[in-house]
Amino acid sequence: MRILHLAAGNRWTGAAAPAFAEVDALRAAGVDAHYAYVGGYKLERKLADVAFAHPFIEKAQNPASFLRTLRALASLGKFDIVHAHLTWDHWVGRFLARRSGALLARTFHSRRVLRSDPFTRSLIARTAVLCAVNATFIDAPPVRRRGALFTPPPVDHRQFTPDGGDVRSAYGIERSAPLVAAIGKLSAGRGFETALRTFQRIRTQIPAARMMIIGHGEHRPRLEALAAELGIAADLVWAGYHEDDLAAHYRAANVLLFTERGSDEGHRAVLEAMACGVPPVAAPITGIEALLRPFERQLVAAERVPESIARTAIAVLLGNSPAGAELAAATQQFGYGASAERLSSAYERAMARS
Repeated sequence: MRILHLAAGNRWTGAAAPAFAEVDALRAAGVDAHYAYVGGYKLERKLADVAFAHPFIEKAQNPASFLRTLRALASLGKFDIVHAHLTWDHWVGRFLARRSGALLARTFHSRRVLRSDPFTRSLIARTAVLCAVNATFIDAPPVRRRGALFTPPPVDHRQFTPDGGDVRSAYGIERSAPLVAAIGKLSAGRGFETALRTFQRIRTQIPAARMMIIGHGEHRPRLEALAAELGIAADLVWAGYHEDDLAAHYRAANVLLFTERGSDEGHRAVLEAMACGVPPVAAPITGIEALLRPFERQLVAAERVPESIARTAIAVLLGNSPAGAELAAATQQFGYGASAERLSSAYERAMARS
């Protein structure tokens, strides 16, 4: 079985990272899987030495770039399954599959792309395998009757593990200080205002607590101003963006606050933190409970407001939390082996039907 995944991204955010992880998981299981993405940017430098990753998707989205992308992908040879992750990929994959006789698969990474317009319905009708990174998506009207498969973001347990050091000393954070972390792109609408207000309330009950924000973005000055207004600026560490040492940043924390969905609604930061033995305390965001079972009652706040999230986080910080080893063990169902088995089985069923 030969598989090609398409993810029209040029950075290690959104759908790009989980799509790559699925390919990596399939290859670890012995499947000849390949990954195509947008070249010419930072992501190409990151993947330069990865032989199965191909920077063949053009960033521009117009008829000429579409044809050039098709020609470049065709040079990789024939595939049994072409698996798209974004809408542009879906159109490219449809034409590539039609030319080569491959079957088409699609993963939906955001509810907003699960539309019922004629173009989306046409794509879905011609897709043999439908997947969703969020468990609540499989009941969305466009895919409800097609048996869409829940495919949560794969966790690479070679990287995300409770074992290993952390970065507290690098940031001057005392070993005894309760540390709350938040992660994501520092953009408007990503829940960082809620996270800061939640931390302010945590600090009133646990004065020694500190907070680390992992990520970068254009919204940071406004968040810094809010932190000063809330009187918590001195207790914050702005850690910036991290990839290779991300697990060490998770392991530094006692709690990960997860207050809003990102551009990819698979919520992979929650799984990564759990795999590192760190309890995530989440707002009641759609799809989050499927990742946190059987710990959802301890880790999901009752309401999406700072007061409620803070109450849950304080309880966790004071000891009402699963052990780190339990959290890490629970993520095995989201590991590479489980992911490869889910996808391979779905591909084989589709091929048997065709």
